Amino acid sequence: MTDLVLVTIPFSHYCDKARWALDRAGIPYEERAHLPLLHYLPARLAGGGKTVPVLKTPERTLCDSTDILHWVDARLPAPRRLFPDEPEARAEVVRWEERFDASLGPAARRWAYGHLLPDLENTRRLMQQNVPAAEALAVRAAYPVARALLRRGLNTNPESCARSLARLHELFDEVGAAVSGGREFLVGDRLSAADVTFAALAAPALFPDRITRWLCPRDQLPAPMRAEVDRFRATPAGAYALRLYSHHR
Repeated sequence: MTDLVLVTIPFSHYCDKARWALDRAGIPYEERAHLPLLHYLPARLAGGGKTVPVLKTPERTLCDSTDILHWVDARLPAPRRLFPDEPEARAEVVRWEERFDASLGPAARRWAYGHLLPDLENTRRLMQQNVPAAEALAVRAAYPVARALLRRGLNTNPESCARSLARLHELFDEVGAAVSGGREFLVGDRLSAADVTFAALAAPALFPDRITRWLCPRDQLPAPMRAEVDRFRATPAGAYALRLYSHHR
């Protein structure tokens, strides 16, 4: 039995960012996964707000993936921390991490939902995985209503999804240039919060094989989305993120 409870949406890339840090540190926790919209009440009951991940600890509740990474870091020896102690390196890691949180995460989410929500069978199947049985039954019966609410909440119209796709390409180009020349990590010579955040938040554009428990396999994606995912995977930034999943996840 663990004292830590992590409230998530199972396929949320922000939740996997927190999950990655906890798993890497070997910190045991109980995950309580819920569907979008139905996660509001469990998040509130855990002491959070409307968003997940929420990590409830014996001392306090953390309501942001970055706060969770810092909490994990405080329990690790210096060589294992995701935020370096050296001031310049730490500032660079924070700069990348904040940039990905603010731009990459929302763009990847909107673009992916824009493709997946119209795909009734695959998306309904995805939403029935890793959640309480009652929620799985509810989404099977009420998926059209849930889809309409998610479309409205995420603004997944064709124009906004096209802008999100363009933003993803810009960020992938920027990261690709930063890791050119065979660099393994964005900052320094070891894994940092910048790397974990990029890889986790880029997952909806890459569908890494390591997280098929949370996302559907790439070959089940709608054909236009799968083609774009394959293009992202073939970029230098995509290859860098997939290496992180292979070696560090």
